[in-house]
Amino acid sequence: MNNDLLVGVDCGATKVLIQSAIFDPESNNISPGKIYQEFLYSNHPSWDKNFLPVALDIQRNEYKIGKISINNSEIIQGNIIIETIQQALSQCQGYQTGLCFPGIKNKNDILVLANGPRIINMVNRLDAVNTIYNDSDCCVMGEWKSTIGKMKNINNGIYIGGGTGIADGLVLNGEMIDFNHNSSPKRSWELTLPSGDSVESWLSPSSIIKKYNLTYNTKYKTLSELSRSNQFFDIVENVLEAFSFLVDNRIKFFQKNNESIEKIVIGQRLGHFLLNGNNRLGKMFMDCTDLNIDFSSDRRTAALGAAWKILC
Repeated sequence: MNNDLLVGVDCGATKVLIQSAIFDPESNNISPGKIYQEFLYSNHPSWDKNFLPVALDIQRNEYKIGKISINNSEIIQGNIIIETIQQALSQCQGYQTGLCFPGIKNKNDILVLANGPRIINMVNRLDAVNTIYNDSDCCVMGEWKSTIGKMKNINNGIYIGGGTGIADGLVLNGEMIDFNHNSSPKRSWELTLPSGDSVESWLSPSSIIKKYNLTYNTKYKTLSELSRSNQFFDIVENVLEAFSFLVDNRIKFFQKNNESIEKIVIGQRLGHFLLNGNNRLGKMFMDCTDLNIDFSSDRRTAALGAAWKILC
């Protein structure tokens, strides 16, 4: 396998990002190559911008009983995602390909997805892809094992990636925690605040914007737009409460394992906003804890993590 012919494919809720990569076997780290492109699902003429996912409780129940009932709108939206991924893959033929996707999945199917359609038989419909990696895992790997990551050389750390949802990640004693096989640390969408809301619903930019628009009857689309509104800091207390709740939960997990947290990295859209969009809020996040916090604004890390996993 050629260490210089690698590409990572990061599939999100709105787009596909591809990033070529170069692996260094001596350092066990990966660095960005020359190929970088983004492909928006919305560029497809049949993309349904008003698509509504099947309710999560229904999805989880169908997953639990092993009987997934895909509806027609999921099929259409899923086909568009497959076509967009194929378009991206056509730009890097001959490369070893690692692909990550959100949701609960098996080797071939997307079985539960909070912000999009479930997709059956996905891998068999994609060229050069043999498995689907977890997007949260790849976010962590990209921060931990790439030359552009903010978790390099960390043995005990927390990753919080905020986008459409939250990409949770933990590195404990030099090993990444697999949330699918370790029930002790719960994902942010499984952690419930005293208000009854999930931690994820107050930390993911998409959910924050949605809550704000519903409360104030506005139509903001980005955190940067929202942060310039008069009432923005009215909701910040809830955001900081969710962050503190999540950090406290993670501290207890590390204490239970007799380890100390070296660093918290906040990435994806949330990290980019806290680093570049609102320094005041970024400082408020840092004031929530005595732990070292770093913000990551590079969106290539998940793709690099997927490329790293195809080799390692």
